[in-house]
Amino acid sequence: MEKPEWKPRSDKPRSDKPRSDKPRSDKPRSDKPQERKPFAKRPLLRRELERRVRKFAEPDIPIEITGEELEKRVRFQLTSLAIENAEAVAKHLVALDFFLETDPERAYWHGQSASHRAGRLAIVRERAGIAAVKHGKFDVALRELKAAHRMSANPSILPYIAECERALGNPRKALEIAGSIATNKLTDVEQVELRITSAACRIELGQMDAAVVTLTCKELNLADAPWGNRLRSAYSAALIAANRGNETLPWGN
Repeated sequence: MEKPEWKPRSDKPRSDKPRSDKPRSDKPRSDKPQERKPFAKRPLLRRELERRVRKFAEPDIPIEITGEELEKRVRFQLTSLAIENAEAVAKHLVALDFFLETDPERAYWHGQSASHRAGRLAIVRERAGIAAVKHGKFDVALRELKAAHRMSANPSILPYIAECERALGNPRKALEIAGSIATNKLTDVEQVELRITSAACRIELGQMDAAVVTLTCKELNLADAPWGNRLRSAYSAALIAANRGNETLPWGN
């Protein structure tokens, strides 16, 4: 059988019709810009909300504050920041300590300013969180303190976290945190604050007698301690809640 004769491939297009140079549509193109439909607004991400909230005017720093008043160990931790920023953060932290008891709101804003400038440093987030606790901003405090604890694992932060959980309506969670703390790693002040928080949780859960037991400690007899009045007041309130008001001690306020 004869093989068919091989022919070179044609370079012509498959169709014999000439290609058209006209646009696909016969309608004339308009030079007017086309109107675009507006994008649907999406809910802001949590980090975007936090970024917006932190856009605030920093509080004035008293002229007598230089930043040199800050403890050396804290100043050393600020050396990772740019010099100008480190100086500003140091001043805000000193101002925070200065106003913490007399003007908690102002201390809170100094803490937020420091946190905004140096949010990568555990000590800054910790102190900003404590200032937020003092001002009653427990949601902000919880965020700051949890961040500080993740970075440093400092057990001294946990009593404040427990206090925030209680204030936000989570007494059981607060007690879980309190029970996980090795109290021998806390200072006397921190141990007392933890007792007061734990007792308040017990009262909220209807465990009045347990609250009294929680507050029964040797520190009750330390009349000159700076936290003495708060501890004795909490103890007296627990006795009354447990219908044991006749046991209220003379020094109860």
